Amino acid sequence: MAGPLLNVSPTGVGLSAAVEAAITAELGAVVAGGTATLITVTPMGADPASVAFAAACNAAGAAYLGAAAEHTASRGLFSGAQGLAGATFETTEALRRLVTTLGSVIG
Repeated sequence: MAGPLLNVSPTGVGLSAAVEAAITAELGAVVAGGTATLITVTPMGADPASVAFAAACNAAGAAYLGAAAEHTASRGLFSGAQGLAGATFETTEALRRLVTTLGSVIG
């Protein structure tokens, strides 16, 4: 019976997916924890420069939160894709072994 076509460790792929999921959760928690600080900057004074600076800080914070949310979502999707790839490889290899065994028994 021939070995697998690809040299893949489903356990390793699953472990990598779990690590990515943990990083995703941690990143989401860190971003959520800093949200209020990043978008609730108040002006130091009533002058137009202070108001404009506070608005710029809030806009920069909102832009960062948008980018961080997109990055977090991408990591989560990558983790899911890794998990699916590992399970798919394991399933297709099991089916290949079964077909090879049946072919040698029948043929």
